[in-house]
Amino acid sequence: MKYARIMGLAASGTILILVLLGLAGGSVAAPQARGVQIQATQQILGASAQVRTPEQMAAAAALQPAAPSLPPRPKPFLRRLDANTYKELKVKAAANAMGRRPATAPQSTVPRTPVTSTVNFDGVNASTAGYYPPDTHGAAGRTYFAEVTNTHLDIYQKAAPYTLVQSISTEAWLGATPGYFSNPRMVYDPVYDRWIFLATQWRTPSDPAHQYLYLAISLTSDPTGSFYLYTLDVSDSGVSNNTQWDYPQLGLDRNAIIITGDLFNLNTGNYIDSRMFSVPKSLVYNGQAFNSPLFTGLDGTLAPPIVLDLNPYSYLVAADWYVRNNYVTIYALQGSDTSNPVLYTSYIAVPTFDIPPYAIQPGTSQMLDTMDARFENASTQIGNSLFQVHTVAYSGLATPRFYEFNTATDSIIQSGMFYGSNTSNDFNASIAASRYKDVYVTWSSTDAPNSVNAQVLVAGRLHTDTPGVIANGSPLYTSSTFLTGDPSSWDQYVQRWGNHSAVSLDPSDPRGATAWIVNEYVLSNSLWGSRIGRINLPAQNRVIPAINFLLLLN
Repeated sequence: MKYARIMGLAASGTILILVLLGLAGGSVAAPQARGVQIQATQQILGASAQVRTPEQMAAAAALQPAAPSLPPRPKPFLRRLDANTYKELKVKAAANAMGRRPATAPQSTVPRTPVTSTVNFDGVNASTAGYYPPDTHGAAGRTYFAEVTNTHLDIYQKAAPYTLVQSISTEAWLGATPGYFSNPRMVYDPVYDRWIFLATQWRTPSDPAHQYLYLAISLTSDPTGSFYLYTLDVSDSGVSNNTQWDYPQLGLDRNAIIITGDLFNLNTGNYIDSRMFSVPKSLVYNGQAFNSPLFTGLDGTLAPPIVLDLNPYSYLVAADWYVRNNYVTIYALQGSDTSNPVLYTSYIAVPTFDIPPYAIQPGTSQMLDTMDARFENASTQIGNSLFQVHTVAYSGLATPRFYEFNTATDSIIQSGMFYGSNTSNDFNASIAASRYKDVYVTWSSTDAPNSVNAQVLVAGRLHTDTPGVIANGSPLYTSSTFLTGDPSSWDQYVQRWGNHSAVSLDPSDPRGATAWIVNEYVLSNSLWGSRIGRINLPAQNRVIPAINFLLLLN
């Protein structure tokens, strides 16, 4: 079995050979003296996993209605600001609009590499998956693409005709207590051929004193098969008897799974802090119990990395606009799979950023929420480079800004804006980079002056392109109408959107020339849809990294 053989390689010391063969993807410079060391303050306890079988999932699904029994309801958006202040800042950001981005914007003046797309099909929609916003996320494996939304798991074949092979509610899949989930994440580990799922469940009337994270890990490379299931109590009675772990994010390094989240006091609505813990793969990939140190008091929202090499540090970043808007906070995690991991914090100076304005839709006064300049998804880490993206205000328009950070020197290697047109609002962006530092992005875009409804856009850049430049967006899908049926609770003219998208590298392409995306679009005035696509950058002559070569042999 592939998993057993690879685990055997690592256990026997072959990991040293992998480094010598080039698994690290290039040399890794020693980091500069790290900043302040942070101590873990609590523990996350994970009892031995339950094994959730396909037969159990099917039996639970048979007891549920075929479609949502209630009309779609909005998932609460926990903000660091009160509703009135949040609205005022959004209006202020739009008031600075110049009507269009400057004609001399760097994106329009230099050559850039376009992406192509040959696969493009519908994912799940609100008629099946219920609550809004959908919080679309997903990942590509070797044979399947797995999409997760707030209430659903949907798995598709990657090969034509892209058949839907499983569609099941999150509750039935996990055997969870009824109650809605939020911010689901799905990541594929190509080294061990495992699927990792993470989501938070809101407190339920049947158990109001506790709140849980659900962590599920496939036993094999088949996402329709059995999963190890961990139900993690993340309540913090020391802070409040009614706390909520919100906006969880999921990352991976060579040895561990990395989990982050924002903690809120639901009694007051106030943000408490952001948190992080890591779990050894050697334990959870075998369903064993764990006891992980929990780091609290961190800046948020905290994005963990997907690490593509053997760097001894894993870097997490937060664009904490509420604290400072000309720096990002970076955390260096060492010993992620040990009982005593070490965490250091420092800062990277970045161009000033501000909360973005709402996105205007053509044909309606209803606008789309673009959130609050946070990093919405995992970073990609390779060598001393860390790739990330967030949505900021630029010329009064919501605009994604991407970064390549140098983790050895706490500095920026490159940074730049990308968008659909000089008059579009662009937001809800995700990024992934290959081992060769080629970049893929997806995001949402509206262009009211040109009567363009919400689009799913994709773009990318080769590592040989001009630094700081990503190509103009290519439409993967354009909505035929605007959204009016998903109102926010804080502004009658704002529709909920996102709260994130996803882009992941195709593990079947060792050249790093292929990625898969999932993002939201408007199915009808009152319903969201989702779109899945495969995108490509030009394939170049490259040496296949040793890890991919060894995996092909297995």
